[in-house]
Amino acid sequence: MTKIKDLFTLEYGHSLELNRLIRDNSSSAINFVGRAARNNGVTARVALIPNISPAPAGTITVALGGQGGAGVAFLQPKPYYCGRDVMILTAKSSDMTINEKLWWVTCITANRFRFGFGRQANKSLKNIVLPEPKEKPDWVNLVNLEHFQGIQAPANSGKLLDLELGQWRPFKLNQLFKIIKGNSVSKINFTTGSTPYISASSYSNGITARIDRLPIHDGGTITLSHNGSIGEAFFQPKPFWASGDVTVLYPLGFKLSPSVALFICTILRKEKYRYNYGRKWRKELMESTVIKLPANNHQPDFYKMEEYINRLAFSSQIYK
Repeated sequence: MTKIKDLFTLEYGHSLELNRLIRDNSSSAINFVGRAARNNGVTARVALIPNISPAPAGTITVALGGQGGAGVAFLQPKPYYCGRDVMILTAKSSDMTINEKLWWVTCITANRFRFGFGRQANKSLKNIVLPEPKEKPDWVNLVNLEHFQGIQAPANSGKLLDLELGQWRPFKLNQLFKIIKGNSVSKINFTTGSTPYISASSYSNGITARIDRLPIHDGGTITLSHNGSIGEAFFQPKPFWASGDVTVLYPLGFKLSPSVALFICTILRKEKYRYNYGRKWRKELMESTVIKLPANNHQPDFYKMEEYINRLAFSSQIYK
């Protein structure tokens, strides 16, 4: 029986408070790893702190608490500082490859269900049982990580655009989109196929199955959940079937590029806080919903939205 402590040395991180550090976006800035469940746990970039050495690259961080990140592990590719309640795992074997570390990260994170806001991982993390090393699948070391080199590159080079919030204007959703409710279909009535089935999920672009029905909605549209994970918005590049818990937004008078769609989806998600189980984002409410967007001559500035997204890191992957 293999436990985390058999493979890794565990030590508490720096326990730094982000609000006492100097934020820095320069090339020499250091990643700050908190208890977030996304973005590799990195919540900010900060200036180097005199007399405090960053944790080395190649180590693993595990959030010990927090509302959503407790038990989530990440392999850190760059030196970093830690916030409160973050454990640093250092491989005992110097021969452990990056592929193997990513495998163990996946195994550790699979145990996150054991922890939550009221049950932290401080004392029990080291004793979590992992698969035996000899049980590690063959594909772990066969994955070519070099295939992912360069994915952080932006689609367009150049300085990140200033969004000039003072130039944004309000637009009703029904000015921008034709709003159509999806159609429910019972899972007992379909078998596995190739058509994406979009339901009220916050994961995998909303795709919860692939069914043997013909698509009922066109690609190049946005799906917006009005039940379940209310307010989750995703760009759908291919024709699909939408469940009755999802509303589909068809662009009116403009072509919805992937980059513009991602910009608008981000704005739509900002409306989540207005709705819940007892107050659904019904079609009538969507049609009257007002969002603010960059504008030029009182019309949505789609060029600026596209350029802003295309100069962000990873945007080179949008069209692949």
